[in-house]
Amino acid sequence: MGALTPEERRRVFLARQEASRDALARLSAPVAAPEPHPLRRRLNAALKTAMIVALLGTGWFAYHVVEFHMPASIAEALPRL
Repeated sequence: MGALTPEERRRVFLARQEASRDALARLSAPVAAPEPHPLRRRLNAALKTAMIVALLGTGWFAYHVVEFHMPASIAEALPRL
């Protein structure tokens, strides 16, 4: 039941070979990449710059507003029970 005649084997071989050739042609075909929008690129760069400025500004503001006093000893740093 599973045995194929030589003619059937040849047809299966040729069909597989053609399918392989078609798949290889599809993979090797050049793909046109969409052109990036210069406006979007500028907008992304401006957004990144704004975020960096906001983070640096927040850090600077927090550094000047919050006073951090280093404890003189470990005993002062531990919570009192």
